Amino acid sequence: MVTQRYEPWSYTPFENWIVSEGLHVVHGQIVDDVYSIETHPWERTGTNAVLMDLSNRIMDGALVDNQGTTRYICDIPPGGKYNLEKHMYEEIFFVLKGRGATTIWQEEGGPRQTFEWKEGSVFSIPLNCYHEIYNGQGDAPARLYAAISAPTALNLYANPEFVFGCPMIFPDRFDPSDELYFSGKTEKLAERFMETNFIPDVQTVDLDRWKSRGPGSNMMISMAGGHYICHLSEFPAGTYKKAHTNEDNRNRNGLMSDVAYLFLSGEGYDLQWPAGTVPGHGIPWEQINYKGGSLMSSGSGYHQHFNCSGSNIRYIVLRYGNPRYAGAAGKRTKDTGGTNIDFEVEDPRVKETFEAELAKRGVVSHQAHAFDD
Repeated sequence: MVTQRYEPWSYTPFENWIVSEGLHVVHGQIVDDVYSIETHPWERTGTNAVLMDLSNRIMDGALVDNQGTTRYICDIPPGGKYNLEKHMYEEIFFVLKGRGATTIWQEEGGPRQTFEWKEGSVFSIPLNCYHEIYNGQGDAPARLYAAISAPTALNLYANPEFVFGCPMIFPDRFDPSDELYFSGKTEKLAERFMETNFIPDVQTVDLDRWKSRGPGSNMMISMAGGHYICHLSEFPAGTYKKAHTNEDNRNRNGLMSDVAYLFLSGEGYDLQWPAGTVPGHGIPWEQINYKGGSLMSSGSGYHQHFNCSGSNIRYIVLRYGNPRYAGAAGKRTKDTGGTNIDFEVEDPRVKETFEAELAKRGVVSHQAHAFDD
């Protein structure tokens, strides 16, 4: 007698939650412009939103591909708010448009802290804290970009009532008596690594020079004691980075994490190679163009960033990466950030393609002097 070992495909608990929330989902490796992407009503939160599943690998019959972390954009209506909630997953926000305020508290009747934010600010919600987010403008929506680990929590517990109603508090994540918690105070912990709970403006954060990946500088910023960090990078006009891969780090801290780059200005492109292939002579790639406002997945294999602008490009990555949870993996990738392809051994077509793209725009290459101090 033949028996079916597995039941037919059904949605994961996270996918069932998406359906129950009425969340609109878009797919694809790149969102061309996060400032203009259409959002749709998300009744429970009082906002309009869109969940962005940044993947081209979605399985037939599935609703989303990313089942560890994911991303969304929400519009808080003029003079409105993102309704009260708390949850057993991490959430970090970058303000795309507008200004407003957020109130955080740990338990009912406990002290509250309120801080103001504006375009370019980053803040993270301490784990399982109550929070409300208010739009301070009466004449325009406020648009926020968020990264969340909701898939991990909802798939693990398969119980939204627990995820959104657990009474557990985490005093190591948030101290309500610390009046400076969301003041923007910072502590530099090491080269290219700092800690804060609020970034007033990502454009004003000082970055450290880092040559291992190629021209440019960056800073990794731990926030609210969470797995999520705010990773800021910048690279000069007319230059490009080494091809590199996050494949070894995709299960960051033992948790499945997607990675996506939000470019804040300029224009350029990524080269991306399929999973399991190493860039080299004659190995095919995919070229994906970006501009300021583009949000791009790093793909499933090696990838490489190119700046075709006449000015520096700064980008922001909201991702897992707090080294306090990384164990030995954090030490392995501290210096290099992963596995890189050195410029001296890369396929000559990489540089040829770059120079051709610069010529189209009348931009001068600065790659040869990218490491000059």
